[in-house]
Amino acid sequence: MLSTLLDSIFRSATRKEVTYASPSIDICEEQAVASILGERPAFCLPFQPMNAKTYVGWGQKSGRHARRMAKKRNAQMLLLEDGFLRSHDRNDPPLAIALDDLGIYYDAYAPSRLEKLIPTELTPDEERRIASILSRWRELRLSKYNAGAEYDGELPEDYVLVIDQVRNDASIHFGMADANTFQTMLAAARTENPGREIVVKMHPDIYTRSKSGHFDASELDRQKNIKVVAEGCLPSRLIENADKIYTVTSQIGFEALIWEKPVRCFGMPFYAGWGLTEDFLEAPQRRQTTTLAQLAMAALVFYPRYVDLRAGQACEIERAIDYLAELKQKA
Repeated sequence: MLSTLLDSIFRSATRKEVTYASPSIDICEEQAVASILGERPAFCLPFQPMNAKTYVGWGQKSGRHARRMAKKRNAQMLLLEDGFLRSHDRNDPPLAIALDDLGIYYDAYAPSRLEKLIPTELTPDEERRIASILSRWRELRLSKYNAGAEYDGELPEDYVLVIDQVRNDASIHFGMADANTFQTMLAAARTENPGREIVVKMHPDIYTRSKSGHFDASELDRQKNIKVVAEGCLPSRLIENADKIYTVTSQIGFEALIWEKPVRCFGMPFYAGWGLTEDFLEAPQRRQTTTLAQLAMAALVFYPRYVDLRAGQACEIERAIDYLAELKQKA
C-alpha cells in the first residue's frame, strides 16, 4: 500500500499522464486487474491533479467517484465487477473481471456494455463455442464460486427452488426490487404451485459472514411444504433437480438458464427481459427477444476478461474452466 501511495504522490506532483487511474487502492493493488489492463492503475483521489486517460472504479462503490472524476476531467470511465465465473474459493483472486465503459450489468435503470452485447448476432463458430462452454459448465457443475460440495441432503421428488439473497445487495436495488419483493416471490411460488414442495435456498453469507437475508429460516421450517437449505453448498444439484427457479436478481437465475430450467424473475437482473425468463416486472424497452446462446456468449465471453493465475496474464474462458476443473478434481 505504501508504494501505491508514494507513486500516487509522485504522479500528481509531476503531472505525468497515466493510462489508468482509480480512487480505489484495492483496484490499484489487484494483480488480476493489472493482468487484464496491461498495467496497474495509479491511485488518485478525487481532488488530486492527476492526468489520466481512463478513470477506473468498482461497480457502484468507487465507481461513482471514478465516473465523476472522468466527467470533470473529460476522460473515459471504466467500471469493474466480478465476472460470473469468479473463482474457486470466494477468497481466491478473481479469474474473471467484467469491464464496462457504459454502466454496470446489475443496474437495470441505465444501459450497460453487457446489455449492448447481448443482442449480438453470433457466427456459427461462436454458436458452437458457447454450446461447448455451457456443456462444460453443466458437466463440471460450475458456479460463480466453485469450492465446497454439492448439497447432499434429501430433496423432494417434485419441487420449485426459491432463492434468498443478502439484504442490501446492490443488485436488488439496482434490479428494480426491494426487501418486500422477496415476500412477493415466496407468496407467488406458493400460489402458482399449490401442494408442491418449495425449497428455499438461504444465502451462505448469512451464516459465514453474519449477513442478513430476507427470510427467517426457523419460521419457514415450521410451514407446510417448505424445506430450508441453509448449508453453504454449491447450487448445481438444487438447480438440476428443481422444476422451476424463483429469484429476484440472484446469479443463480442465470445459472438455472444454463441448466435449461424455467426461471421466474421478480426483479430485473441482467438475464431478465430478453424473453428467456418469466418476468414479474416490465422489462426496459432497451431489451429485446434474444437466445440463450447470445445471452451466455455476452455474459461469459464478450463482457468479462479472464486471468491465468499461474501465468499472471490474460486468457480465454476455456483456460479458466480448465483451471477450475483441475482444482475440483483435486478436492
